[in-house]
Amino acid sequence: MDVKIIDAGNEKSFKNAMTQINKDNTDLIIGPFFKSNIIDVLDYVSKDKIPVVAPFANSEDLYGYSNLIIVGTNDQVYADKIAQEVKDVYSNQKIYILSDSEDGISSYLKSTLAKQLKNPNIVSVKSASDISIDQNMMTGQPAPIIAILATDNEKLGSEFASKIIELGKESSNSKAFSLYYNPVFEKKVDDLSQMNLVYLMDRKINSEGSFEKEILADFKAKYCKSPAKYSVIGFDVVNDILSRENKKGEVLRNMSKTQTQLATKFEYERQNKNGAFVNKGFRVVRLIP
Repeated sequence: MDVKIIDAGNEKSFKNAMTQINKDNTDLIIGPFFKSNIIDVLDYVSKDKIPVVAPFANSEDLYGYSNLIIVGTNDQVYADKIAQEVKDVYSNQKIYILSDSEDGISSYLKSTLAKQLKNPNIVSVKSASDISIDQNMMTGQPAPIIAILATDNEKLGSEFASKIIELGKESSNSKAFSLYYNPVFEKKVDDLSQMNLVYLMDRKINSEGSFEKEILADFKAKYCKSPAKYSVIGFDVVNDILSRENKKGEVLRNMSKTQTQLATKFEYERQNKNGAFVNKGFRVVRLIP
């Protein structure tokens, strides 16, 4: 392979940096990071249709580019999955959605649940302390609830975990869900299992896998440390996309295969007939008592 690394520089110098791309002999472009720069690159190679990989940018106004590969999974994909998980266990429980904002993904999740469930009682809260268990007026017993974390804010996630552990002791039939991973989920796995916590994550290293052990050992031998978040993402994106190239250097013909690299699951779907390829891969983690 002939790999060329281009420093994108700042916004003003970026378009000049792009001229270093020889459109006649380039099979693949990975990056840049920001949406505005991704669009500049797509416009620059529009006639040649060179595949462009966007490692982080993901928005619907990018979905019309047929030669674009979007790595980041859209939050709405997570919300749709959690809504389905909730629907499967719903039996008239009160539903709490914890988020630092009632707009965005929290609002989308709430409206999705309202459409899928019959007359649900859904309460949006910004503090874990506002999640509570009521008494069943007929039986006098605690009424089970469903609690959903809809933010990747680590502090709110930690407070959510502590609160549902507390509530799980009051009502063993309550359920908890999270659209995002939080480090506290692994630290308090035994306690959170009592609430049957189900959460989603897009990047998780299986440290027991033979492939993973080999890569981690190679990295540590070279850099004397374990790979940080962006090193893992960089490896996964490049290794995955190169494994899809055929002998002619074509990538877009081999996007249908689902595969997992060091930490990231890649499951691409083309948007519309000639739209971008968007990664909709994620892992579902279920904690069982």
